[in-house]
Amino acid sequence: MRRVMEEYSRQRHEVSGYDFVYSPHITKSELFEISGHLDWFAESMYPPMELDGGTKYYLKPMNCPFHTLIFKSSQRSYRELPCATSSSVRSIATRSPASCTGSRAYAAMTQDDAHIFCTKEQMGEELTRTLQFVLDLLRDFGLNDFYLELSTRPRARPSAPTRSGTRPKRRSRVSRSPRGSNS
Repeated sequence: MRRVMEEYSRQRHEVSGYDFVYSPHITKSELFEISGHLDWFAESMYPPMELDGGTKYYLKPMNCPFHTLIFKSSQRSYRELPCATSSSVRSIATRSPASCTGSRAYAAMTQDDAHIFCTKEQMGEELTRTLQFVLDLLRDFGLNDFYLELSTRPRARPSAPTRSGTRPKRRSRVSRSPRGSNS
């Protein structure tokens, strides 16, 4: 049943213009440092493993840095925006210590995760399209009674300057046809 649901979701994403992508389950700490995610989410990430003579590696708790790398992997024009990536992947993170035992709880979840790269002018239309897509997909699975919250990106965010004051380098790069193009 899980495979059927995942395949249906993937097909719906692809029909809606998302590129389905894969990313590693483990990566060097540098990727999460550059993105700012390590600075913000280290406490909920699985502890690092030291490999390759002391290099720290983390199990991925989120896809944001990977989708951003894919977006930046090739040059593109603003005319090719919006670009949307999607993955259905297992992410691993820790949770607060259990209240009675003091031990840490580890959670592995499979999530449908997508990132849309667009211009400011496209944000309203993309938000409307994305929310409608999510609502339709939930209803397709028979979920009609649910609660949704929309979180907007705060000024203090992983892609903003880190707490040390440095901003990660940004480049606009990817190669894919625009979502919803008629050509």
